[in-house]
Amino acid sequence: MDKKINKKNVIRRLFSGDILVNETLSRHGRYLIYLVALALFYMGFHYNMARTVKQTRQLEREVKNLQAEYATKASELMRLSKQSEIIRMLNARNITTVSAPKAPPKRINNR
Repeated sequence: MDKKINKKNVIRRLFSGDILVNETLSRHGRYLIYLVALALFYMGFHYNMARTVKQTRQLEREVKNLQAEYATKASELMRLSKQSEIIRMLNARNITTVSAPKAPPKRINNR
């Protein structure tokens, strides 16, 4: 029963403001300010870390998409740069001024 009265007393003193002018609170005021500042710092740090993790995940997804796009473009370029494909494209456009070489290439010796 004594604890219940004590809790009511503490709550009454808290809401009335008596606890703020109490000597005990003024002695521990610096410590309480330190704890509040530490809590605010922790919340800000946590928010920044969550934002950084979110950006990192988004950039990782973007890198994967760009790698896939690069592989697609590189394979398309390899296909289009084949001699047979070039001849086929020239024939499709009725370009007859350019033709495939008849003889294989020769090595030039520089001595």
